[in-house]
Amino acid sequence: MISSSNPYDEVRYRSFPIEWTAPERLALASMLHGGPRGNLKQYRVLELGCGDGSNLIPLAYYRRNATFIGVDFARTQIEIANSRKATLGLSNLELIHADFRAALELIPGTFDYIIAHGIFSWVPVEVRDALLEIFKKCLRHLGLLYLNYNTRPGWNVRGMVRRFLLARTSHEPSLRARATLAMLVAEKLSGSLAILAHPYSRLLANEFDFVARGHPSWVAHEYLSRDNHFYWRSQFLKLIAKHGLAYVCDADFNYASSRVPADLAPAINEHEVSDDCPKDALDFLCYRQLHSPILTTAQFEKKLPEATEFGELVVASPLVPAGGDNPAMFKHPSGYEVDAKQQWIADGLKTLQPLWPGGLQIKHLFPKVEQCEQDLRLLHFHGLIDLRCVEPADMRIDVTALHRLESEAEGFGTSLYHQTVRVRSDSASKHSKTE
Repeated sequence: MISSSNPYDEVRYRSFPIEWTAPERLALASMLHGGPRGNLKQYRVLELGCGDGSNLIPLAYYRRNATFIGVDFARTQIEIANSRKATLGLSNLELIHADFRAALELIPGTFDYIIAHGIFSWVPVEVRDALLEIFKKCLRHLGLLYLNYNTRPGWNVRGMVRRFLLARTSHEPSLRARATLAMLVAEKLSGSLAILAHPYSRLLANEFDFVARGHPSWVAHEYLSRDNHFYWRSQFLKLIAKHGLAYVCDADFNYASSRVPADLAPAINEHEVSDDCPKDALDFLCYRQLHSPILTTAQFEKKLPEATEFGELVVASPLVPAGGDNPAMFKHPSGYEVDAKQQWIADGLKTLQPLWPGGLQIKHLFPKVEQCEQDLRLLHFHGLIDLRCVEPADMRIDVTALHRLESEAEGFGTSLYHQTVRVRSDSASKHSKTE
């Protein structure tokens, strides 16, 4: 029987694939920042808080050389995930329904990768501590752990919005009704505050608008749950250190969500606007709301890749010649333009363009790897090209069943690269048909 005390059984959380949780993405980010080189041959992945499998199932579908285990404490979510697993015939995936406080004895063995998205800040402290014990005992030496959480100072403001909405909706009899009312209240307040000139009013208007435009399940669990804890980065780092874990880098380092203005860190140092943890000052000045770090076992030896190792990576590029008078100008699908001042970069981008989304090893495209490394890192950091540890083993894998299941459930599909894609309604071939 389903327990009515579990809010995730009452209102199912709408989940999506989290792009940077793919093992090859975690391995790449770690390697580029001098962290452990993740195992990508035969490996084991554990996802805690796997929900209905929206993130874990496509990972398992495309990566038959790996074993995946998902754990969630909402029975309805695990039932949906198991149904999807059966539909796809996945033999490399196991799903476990368990409270995290009792899950350790049910989880078999250790893992090369552990994924924990959207749970650390959203559970009681005793459950959080149980998760930390699972990480400590289940992560293999120099394995990689993805763990995101709500941060200060951004959640100081969102926390006030949360408490306001909790108070205004407490009389409603169900979580779903409270979420619906919270969105209506947020919509009205957003409109009223947006016309005011004071910066604080504008800030609150943006926060309430964020709620009003959210999905009801997200509002229910993000703003109306019993628990929501947020941390300064220094607090988080001290907490994980007590459990034998160390920070490697941000999983989303090459996305806008992780970037800070280029001149901000030097300004902090110049004016000595810092404290025991310089990242706290950066987070404070950037109004950070969410942090998605990659962690590993403590006392790893940081070692940046040398040119030989960097040359083994695959580079792929969607950049196309922009036309016009400058043959070195290339355009990204986002509209961003790149001026390839060096001829060898321009030639390389022209070679890569027709291969997209596939790519070539850097050492085959640019024989003088040390000459191009900085430029390729910069382009990747800004999301204009892709660097990859490996290419998928079979670019023509049959995705019909996966995309049909995903599109019927949520209206999207997941690509080989763990990105959401639009699936054409007439997709009937055995291979990926996406837009």
